[in-house]
Amino acid sequence: MEKRIVVLDVVLYVVFPIVLWHALRGPVGEYGAMLICTIPGAVYTVYRFWSVRKVQLFGTFLIVNLAVSTLLNVLAGSALQMLWNDVWYSIVLAVCFLATVAVKRPLMLYFSLDFVEMQGAPRSVMKKRFFERDVFPLFQWITVGFALRDGLLAAVKAHLIVRYGVEAFDRAIVIREVIGWAITLLCILGFARITNILYKQSGPDQASG
Repeated sequence: MEKRIVVLDVVLYVVFPIVLWHALRGPVGEYGAMLICTIPGAVYTVYRFWSVRKVQLFGTFLIVNLAVSTLLNVLAGSALQMLWNDVWYSIVLAVCFLATVAVKRPLMLYFSLDFVEMQGAPRSVMKKRFFERDVFPLFQWITVGFALRDGLLAAVKAHLIVRYGVEAFDRAIVIREVIGWAITLLCILGFARITNILYKQSGPDQASG
């Protein structure tokens, strides 16, 4: 399942947009090509939402993120402005992640609650365990990691736009995926650590039962 998700991410977020960009920028113009390039990823995001529709906060986050991104793209009016809108939106996302850390309500903790509840674990029990002293800081750092991802992406995209202009589009796609997966892998290590802590707390007998 994980391998399938990785392949779909690469194809729909990287391969299709780059191919469409180079194929369509001549016939329909740079801005039109950029808008069309967002369609495969948007459809895939809707599919991901449908597949996890029971996941309350995470599913809502996916759809809101898609709606805002689409609105910004449509209202941009030009290819260059569309690229800059993406930079500013990445900054906003980074600030939102950090804000949840500052108020000690890390967003990744609540996303994780959605997933463990979907797997049958009692939400109230898991929430209490997630807020325990040895687990909670890890969720804080994982959320910081996702904020770092969006902040770093914004900085790299801004640099590419200043240097290459509209030609930064396909470069940004590749770099976005590289940075995104690198940070995600680090965060997975954090989730693995949390799982290990919870397993030790519950004990082998309870975990197996």
